Amino acid sequence: MLWRCSWIKQRRKLINTLRFSSIQTHSSPKANRISEPRAAPNPPPLTHDDVYSRLRKSSPDLETLTFFFRCAKQNNYFHDDRAFDHMVSVVERLTHRYKSVDRVIEGLMLSGCVIKPRVLLLLLEIFWRGHVYDKAIEVYKGMSSFGYVPNTRAMNMMMDVLFKYDLVDRALEVFEGIRVRNFFSFDIALSHLCSRRDLVRVKVVLKMMLREGFVPNGERFGQVLGVFCRRGCVVEGFQVVGLMICSGVSVSVNVWSMLVSGFFRSGEPRKAVDLFNKMVRMGCSPNLVTFTGLIKGFMDYGMVEEAFSVVSLVQSKGLDPDIVLCNVMIHTFTRLGRFEEARNLFINSLKEGSLVADRYTFATMLSSVCLSREFDLGITIGTETELDLAMGNSLINYFCKVGNTTAALKVFRDMSNKDLALDCYTYTGFFTALCQGEAPRDAVNMYNEIIKRKGIRLDAHFHTVMIDSLVELGEYSTAIRLFNRCILEKHEVDVVSYTVAMKGLVRGRRMEEACSLLSKMREDGVMPNARTYRTVISGLCGEKDKDRLREVLWECIEEGVELDPNTKFKVVCLLSRYPRECSEFRSVFEKWREKVDDVSDSYEQLSVSAG
Repeated sequence: MLWRCSWIKQRRKLINTLRFSSIQTHSSPKANRISEPRAAPNPPPLTHDDVYSRLRKSSPDLETLTFFFRCAKQNNYFHDDRAFDHMVSVVERLTHRYKSVDRVIEGLMLSGCVIKPRVLLLLLEIFWRGHVYDKAIEVYKGMSSFGYVPNTRAMNMMMDVLFKYDLVDRALEVFEGIRVRNFFSFDIALSHLCSRRDLVRVKVVLKMMLREGFVPNGERFGQVLGVFCRRGCVVEGFQVVGLMICSGVSVSVNVWSMLVSGFFRSGEPRKAVDLFNKMVRMGCSPNLVTFTGLIKGFMDYGMVEEAFSVVSLVQSKGLDPDIVLCNVMIHTFTRLGRFEEARNLFINSLKEGSLVADRYTFATMLSSVCLSREFDLGITIGTETELDLAMGNSLINYFCKVGNTTAALKVFRDMSNKDLALDCYTYTGFFTALCQGEAPRDAVNMYNEIIKRKGIRLDAHFHTVMIDSLVELGEYSTAIRLFNRCILEKHEVDVVSYTVAMKGLVRGRRMEEACSLLSKMREDGVMPNARTYRTVISGLCGEKDKDRLREVLWECIEEGVELDPNTKFKVVCLLSRYPRECSEFRSVFEKWREKVDDVSDSYEQLSVSAG
């Protein structure tokens, strides 16, 4: 009993002890902290400055790239432009070291980086941002080897790369293959198509964009409107403006300026003026761009007085001309033959003024100099102005005109070293410089080499300049051989090409071949002009071949071609020795004399007029 009672007492003490400890455990916060496991502290959030600093300090490029990918995996963290710009040089060094993108990916895998779609997408974006497009294409193609399907962002970047490589059809294939297009898909396609002025495809992509619920921004609307206006589709341009208004995009003065210029391009100058007046009435103040479009439009239609009235309006408003307006005015004066005014504008506003001449200014001014034949003009070609295709061609033409073939050849070498897309006008200037430098054989060799190339559009002017340069050098046989080759190989030739070939035959005293070429010319569907007949008739008069002269002269009269006074005088002087032939053309001679001012019926006074 005592054992039982003592045991009961001990059991009660034990229970009370356990109850007390339980109460203490639940009620004491200190005990609660001890009993529960301690959670790991959250890492501090990443900041762009910390990541950029770590990327710059990381020495091995492979570890730097791995750290870049690791940061991108963190929630709600996206690399900024500084990080991407820094990684461009890193991946370029890696690809140079490992020779290919595949080897770089293998190095990442060996360093413990798991290759997931996001890794390849970031690698693609690095190459895309760094304009390393060949490697970007390599990464894009490598996605399929890992079993990944490119998402919309990857396809957007690849579409942009293909457009920049001028692979328009392939870029549009990628665009059509995007299953879920976003705003940037349409924006990239529209931007590139507008820069190529591809009106048909711009319309298609714009309709698709609107149909899928996306609206272009103000910049893209401006590009689209510019394409419509430059192609003369002003009615559709007004529809674009209406869409801008409905979309809440403000219509600026530049939009009005594009519409005004669009009416000029579409052949409706009156509507352009009406729109300009409406723009002013609505309270939209025109700017220098608007006035420049008006001046150029008026000049294109020969409305000189209206153009200069706009110039006066610009001056009255106190607007300072910019370089574009100066270029338009120099071009305008050159077209009107007012070369002195073009020179004064160039010297006063550009050389001695505050404006800086651009490449177009020099190209236009050089054309003005060449047309005026005033080669002693005191202009200095700005060596600080970088050569482009138009300016280089103008420089070569200028130096050939002044006889400085050494400078012309130097410009050609500079253009070749700059990897410019040389066109047929560049090569024609090069041929002229070589021939003037008494190197016709080199010119012919270069000509034969260019003909074999692909990708260069060779028009009739290209062949004509080469043939004419040889004729002027007295290389008549070589010139005729090149012309016959053009006919045999069906290269593009025109009436000027035939005329130059006839000039070579006439100078080479091969009049029978010249007359045969005149007949063949009509058989080939190329109609002779006044210069063609003048060349042949002058040669026949020199050879005193009155029989062939009578045939060609009747043909010229039947075609209604008007000869110049000098050629008429040669004909009259030759045929007047033969009364029968002269009486046959007496009525024609009388009409010729009637068109010569202050000349009597004597043939001697006709020669004075011709002189």
